[in-house]
Amino acid sequence: MRLLAVPALALGLLAAPVVRAEEPASWDDMAVRLLRQYLQIDTTNPPGSELKAALFYKAILEREGIPVVVDEFAPGRANLLATLKGSGALRPLILANHMDVVPADAARWSVAPFSGLLSDGLIYGRGAEDMKTEGILQLLAVLRLKREAVGLDRDVLFLATADEEADFAGALRAISPEGWRDRLKDAEFLVTEGGENLADAAGRPLYFGVETAEKGPFWLKLRTSGTPGHGSRPISDSAPNRLVRALERIRAYKTEMKVLPGVEKFFRDQAPRVSRPRAEWYRDLRSALADPVAARALYDDREVSALLRNTISITVMRAGYKTNVIPGTAEAELDVRLLPGEDPQAFLSEVRTVIDDPSVEVVPPAVFRAPNQSAVDTDLFRAIQRVVGRHFPGVPVTTKMLTGATESVLYRPLGIVCYGFTPLLTTTEETSTGHGDDERISEATVRRSTGVFYEAVREIAARR
Repeated sequence: MRLLAVPALALGLLAAPVVRAEEPASWDDMAVRLLRQYLQIDTTNPPGSELKAALFYKAILEREGIPVVVDEFAPGRANLLATLKGSGALRPLILANHMDVVPADAARWSVAPFSGLLSDGLIYGRGAEDMKTEGILQLLAVLRLKREAVGLDRDVLFLATADEEADFAGALRAISPEGWRDRLKDAEFLVTEGGENLADAAGRPLYFGVETAEKGPFWLKLRTSGTPGHGSRPISDSAPNRLVRALERIRAYKTEMKVLPGVEKFFRDQAPRVSRPRAEWYRDLRSALADPVAARALYDDREVSALLRNTISITVMRAGYKTNVIPGTAEAELDVRLLPGEDPQAFLSEVRTVIDDPSVEVVPPAVFRAPNQSAVDTDLFRAIQRVVGRHFPGVPVTTKMLTGATESVLYRPLGIVCYGFTPLLTTTEETSTGHGDDERISEATVRRSTGVFYEAVREIAARR
């Protein structure tokens, strides 16, 4: 492990001056200012360059007197871990965030992707939705616990990792013996990304979704070969034709819909805000799936369907190199997402049966991380419910299964209860900018969420 001290010139990496501890600023002012600075640090993955972000965090934490260490595990790639010590009466709480972001096509943005621009009440920058804003909320919660000298029954660990957007190299390093496995494995709770809180166009919250489960990526490749030839003389069993037939069978195949307990609770909690007959379906999903009309409507609803079944999306197709040449090989890639508890080998056999063509090879991924879930009946979930209830009376706090993937899939097998939770409120339009163009978040929700998130952390970590 390569441990780093902050050199005198480290702050030269930053695009703007960091808020100093002595500056008289409210916590929400600090959140906006630090977020805008953080968004100016380009951590596009590849190549990542998360060391720059780690040094940004480290400088702030050290000025507050909080012990922090940076592990540069590859050139320019780094994790960071800061610790607020508690009495040890309870097991630690980890606040986890990733520092890397996906690429941004500047030509498609109306502002510079790494400007941190504040305009018309919106803060723009790659990472505003995923997940640099959550990182700043977590940072400020730790700073505030320290400044206010809150007595803690458990350690609070601030963990920032590299490479979440690619191969989870940072998180894998963090939980390895060469990283901080001994410091992380005994944690009781971990809070990270994945929560979803939907607001209407007027900014009113409809629900707060705590991510307690996630689906598992099981990406498949299809490969086939056939006789090549001149394009002027068609070949019925050519490689492209075989692949197209296989893909059409996959496209037409309907995977079975299933109801997991956390998903069942989510839809039951949504029933009061939708009209009939959908409200009745949401209140009793199991009965709805037994009704052909309801089942068809739910299956055809993209957002609903993804929470109820294993999904297959055709995403990549490759064949040919010249218009008048029938190629001898063809291949495709499928983005498969499995529900928690599913057997990947059984699903692989299911796909092969659907294709029903031995000339089409179905290749599973070299590595599969089984999807997992965390219990809901915990002190942390109840603490989140209490805090959100104080700030947003009457708004349901529900469970949410993530159709994507987060680093929680790595931490749950260690025995850690992992939740995706943030109090940030976003509209459907704002949420869609994550990994998209003009990524942005409302300044107002950043300001309001700073105190809400801190209260949730204090509620579960403070001395009783």
